[in-house]
Amino acid sequence: MSTRRLLVIGAGPIGMAAALGGLRLGWDVTVLERGEIGASLRRWGPTKFFSPLAMNLPPGAASTLPGDSLLTGPEFVDAVLLPLASSVDVKCGHRVVAVGRSRLLKGDYAGHPIRAERPFRALAETPQGEAYFEADTVIDASGNCGQPVALGVGGLPAIGERSQACRLIRDLGTLDDRLPTLAGRTILLVGHGHSAANAILRLAGLPEKRVVWATRSLNRRPCTEVASDPLPERQRVVFEANQLAAQPPAWLQVERRAAVETIATAERARLTVTLSSGRTAEVDAIVAMTGYRPDLSILSELAIGIDPATEGAAGLTRALSNVTDCLSVPAVCPKDLHSGEPGFYLAGAKSYGRARTFLLKNGYAQLETILKWL
Repeated sequence: MSTRRLLVIGAGPIGMAAALGGLRLGWDVTVLERGEIGASLRRWGPTKFFSPLAMNLPPGAASTLPGDSLLTGPEFVDAVLLPLASSVDVKCGHRVVAVGRSRLLKGDYAGHPIRAERPFRALAETPQGEAYFEADTVIDASGNCGQPVALGVGGLPAIGERSQACRLIRDLGTLDDRLPTLAGRTILLVGHGHSAANAILRLAGLPEKRVVWATRSLNRRPCTEVASDPLPERQRVVFEANQLAAQPPAWLQVERRAAVETIATAERARLTVTLSSGRTAEVDAIVAMTGYRPDLSILSELAIGIDPATEGAAGLTRALSNVTDCLSVPAVCPKDLHSGEPGFYLAGAKSYGRARTFLLKNGYAQLETILKWL
């Protein structure tokens, strides 16, 4: 009997854990990563995990660092992911552009077990050109960092947003790199999640700056606070950001229930921004912390169930419909993780879609359920 072939898309923490799980089962495992191992975590810059290292280690992984360490994204890549990669066939620079069933269209025998008789085929762009990869099982752990949520009202792109996309600061790592150039400047910050909370604290340390903080929330304290939060770092970041919003210092203007309507170029390489609150501001930079959505385009030839609201796995979304905090996610059963396509699974952040309750330990628990089921 031939060895079962597992294809993993993405070499982040969940992808590496999936690959190691497949190897434990004696499968032939290949990981396709569009960039470098842990690329999305490196985009965090000096931002720390809210959860301690012990909660973030993949099953079977070990570290010489204390379990209560709060690592930055790049530190986690160097200390955990890269050592794990030595035992896994990770093909970096391989961007998956489409996944399907060999010689079957999406509608051929949809929902029928006969589809499992055909292997999966993935088309990838590689450093040597396009290539096909075949597998009996596919786990898509490619995450959600490829497609940012738009700045405009109702999630639509603001007028001018697409043409100015290259000027938007979309992640904390880029913000950290750009911070020295933002001293004495006027900056627009958009968003009120954890990334925005981290961003406003970074901007607070700049000299002679002016910041306009646009948030869709009406709340005086826009970032969601968890009562008696068991994660001290999350509690600290959210509390300090909310203190700034509730009692803005002279350099900060908070615009509540505001999204971006238009972005246009102004004099001296500045940008004129119009907000839905009616305010217009000339700014030197826009820090867009509005989150990301999963890239589902590569899965258009697979008969999988996607929730229309979260854009994540439909079964998982139903199972977690009443969950509001990542630390209270219950264990899910195999049927909650079934995609509708035999042998194909969404795992990790991509399976949650736009839901904000993902935690690495929940992703690892997902994988253990999937691997036991297989």
